[in-house]
Amino acid sequence: MTRLKTLLPLALLLSAALPAAAADEPKPGWHGSFGAGLSMNSGNSDAKAYNLGFDLKYDPKTKNLVKLGGLYLRSDANGQVTADKLTAALRDEYSFSDRFYAYGEIGFLHDKVARLDYLWSPGAGIGYRIVKTDTVKLEASAGFGGAIEKYEGRESTSGGAYRAGMSFEWKVSPAVGLTQKATGLWKSDDTGDAYYHLDLGLTTSLSKLLELKLAYLLDHKTRPALPTLEKTDTAFIAAVVAKF
Repeated sequence: MTRLKTLLPLALLLSAALPAAAADEPKPGWHGSFGAGLSMNSGNSDAKAYNLGFDLKYDPKTKNLVKLGGLYLRSDANGQVTADKLTAALRDEYSFSDRFYAYGEIGFLHDKVARLDYLWSPGAGIGYRIVKTDTVKLEASAGFGGAIEKYEGRESTSGGAYRAGMSFEWKVSPAVGLTQKATGLWKSDDTGDAYYHLDLGLTTSLSKLLELKLAYLLDHKTRPALPTLEKTDTAFIAAVVAKF
């Protein structure tokens, strides 16, 4: 938490001090970013943490839009693994109009500390772009699919699952952006067994191709693998991101 309080004003100072890069209209094709972050502490406690992530979009400037993203988090403290998590998602959207679209998606989650070998979540649904301007974007989606889940030392289980999500983007200035993504997954045979994810992000441009990203991540599993495990995991990350 202390590290985030230090980095947040630093990011805002950088955004004010550095000239904003001109925003060019993206051409048809692949666009996206790759990011990496690392922190190390020594003294009373030896700790290190790193993250690797990517966010890609294929936009042919037609009715289709393909999104592919992933994030790996790892942290160790005093020789003990405190986080080892991998998430990834592939999504294809087809627009019926400027507002309405249909989507197909498959997500993947692995969380070693939570004893989760894998959670595959394929599904499809519809979405609506509530706000769509040059500076603010807000959309929501809902659908149905499946959940294929396996915990360490157990047999895999599968079944139907309801899904919903929302995303928000605000271009505060040419150099600063705020993002929020929230998703929920509920098993259809027992909606009390659910998984929630929240991603809050702040980005500030360092140059035309580089930016600093700060993010707060929250994962909540209503029924963890063991009663001794926490239902909620949170993480603060900082990364330098290369855009293309």
